[in-house]
Amino acid sequence: MNWRSRSSDRPSQVEEGVGFRPNRRFLRLVSARSGWRRKGVTRMGQRLGSRLRRGAGVAILSALLVVLGWLVWQQVSRSMPLHYFLISDLIVEGNQQVPTAAIIDSLALPSHAGILQVDLKELAAVILRNPWIKTARVSRRLPATLLVHVSERAPRAVVAADRPYLVSEDGLILQEASPAEMSDLPLLRLHADHPLETGGRIDPARVEQGTRLWQRFHQGTLGSDVQAREIQLEGDGSCTVLLGHGLPYLRFGEEDGLQRQLDRLARALEIRGTTLRELEYVDLRFADKVIMKPLPKEGA
Repeated sequence: MNWRSRSSDRPSQVEEGVGFRPNRRFLRLVSARSGWRRKGVTRMGQRLGSRLRRGAGVAILSALLVVLGWLVWQQVSRSMPLHYFLISDLIVEGNQQVPTAAIIDSLALPSHAGILQVDLKELAAVILRNPWIKTARVSRRLPATLLVHVSERAPRAVVAADRPYLVSEDGLILQEASPAEMSDLPLLRLHADHPLETGGRIDPARVEQGTRLWQRFHQGTLGSDVQAREIQLEGDGSCTVLLGHGLPYLRFGEEDGLQRQLDRLARALEIRGTTLRELEYVDLRFADKVIMKPLPKEGA
């Protein structure tokens, strides 16, 4: 009997046909999944587009409301210097030297000025033109009150050139000094190339230099009977102290410390065994020496 063998690895024709046919269930599953994905992307796109459209609409609406509000405000502010917004009260705080009436008059506000129309920075700048005023702040207190707060300068010394002036710590010339004001402040004499005037400025470092020197003498540094009468601010930065009748004038340098110069003067007087009343002048401007000129002897 002849046997015909068939390899088990080779599929039959039926099997071959079955192996190449697509599975309908698989196709339906793949198709369903693809449809879900397409529908999901479409829905996300629709939601995103809807949100973008709503956001754009809200932004446009907000911009329109802002513009409309600004236009309405402009129209109202122009058409409503109503009595409700007219400035009816003006309060000034912080002033002691400058009268309140002078500050109010300097603003030159018209009688129909509305509190919403005035420029606060411009009003503050007008107030600062007064040399006594150091800082100025203007604010609104609705509905009809304008509030002005100032701080003032204080006189630090009297500086005399062609005439005496009150000068502040920062070197600003405040006004001419009266005899009563001159008696309570250091008297500094300045040799200026041009006349001084109110509102001008002097180097504040020189003002402070002369003031500190004045205070040292009035604290009894060289004795209670040795008082500065006038301090001259020299062009080279030095100072000359006039002590009055029967006493010499003293020259102080700019570079060396004030206390060191006073200590050298005390040692020089002790070494020479003399007093200030026996001298015509003393020059302390040099770091390595003290120059003293005795009074001329009678008949010399």
